[in-house]
Amino acid sequence: MLYGIDISHHQGGAFDLRRSRAEGFDFAFLKATDGAGWVDPQFGRNLGEARGADLLVAAYHYQRGNASAAAQVDTITRTVPRDVPVIPDVEKDGGNLALTRDIVARLRGAGYTVPLVYVPRWYWRDTLGSPALDGLPPLWSSRYPDMNGGYASQIYERVPANYWDGYGGAGVEVLQFTSSATVAGHTPVDANAYRGNRDQLAALLSSPSQPQKEVDMPAIPVSLPYAADWNYVALPFESNANSTVVGDAWFTIFAAWGEVEYEVVTIGGGLKLVGLIGTAPTTGRLADRQRNFWQVPSGLEGIALRYRARNAKGEATNGRIGYSFPQKGK
Repeated sequence: MLYGIDISHHQGGAFDLRRSRAEGFDFAFLKATDGAGWVDPQFGRNLGEARGADLLVAAYHYQRGNASAAAQVDTITRTVPRDVPVIPDVEKDGGNLALTRDIVARLRGAGYTVPLVYVPRWYWRDTLGSPALDGLPPLWSSRYPDMNGGYASQIYERVPANYWDGYGGAGVEVLQFTSSATVAGHTPVDANAYRGNRDQLAALLSSPSQPQKEVDMPAIPVSLPYAADWNYVALPFESNANSTVVGDAWFTIFAAWGEVEYEVVTIGGGLKLVGLIGTAPTTGRLADRQRNFWQVPSGLEGIALRYRARNAKGEATNGRIGYSFPQKGK
């Protein structure tokens, strides 16, 4: 059993993370960002102190339902280093899970590990209506036995085993079991538990989506009479064995500029759109600089992509398309 804390600017700038490590805590989840544009003023300080104290770390982002996934991820990427795992925090005013899935996909496409998602049971049940949590990472959940406070290990002794029960088809990996612990001389502090050893937690937090190789396809020449013609590209993985290790990785296509129409199918497997799965080709249109992401399922041998530089009116554009996908051993 490991204990951890989650802290933010609410603890001020003097929280002693080294002392928390000496008291037996092994990990710290640090608030980094909130919605679109807001950055926790203590995040940089807390991250440096936590790493210096040999705590396992992750950043968390408070999701806001009134801001787009693109705007929120932009705030994260300008704040959180790529080697720090990011956990979406979905609760009051957090919006829906479609937004969460979009944020998760964009973060993974940007190279972040997203090992967990915080969706407390009460929000999942009372606000969201108990939906399936498929396509999301495992849960960082919360449930408290009481609000009496004390030391984390003492409070945890009162935690029933069923607090670890999953919901929505997702399992609970980390449990926040109090918001009133005394840690490093501070009260109240959120305390968490992980039912495993330090190596296992480190693996959970640091196992990234497979490294990606991003390649721009050639620009489609505007001068050629190509407007009605589809361009076909086959994108095989390096080996079929690759698909056994990329079940949590993502295939990305993006419009480097201009508007592009596309169709994506798989070779040897089904393509799982975020929240959906099917065998029919996935079609769509990307505006300038837009991206789309799909989860890579097991058994996949490759991806076939058809594209043409056309706008919604059927007019030729100067669109350019690119892609990224997992590469075994890279």
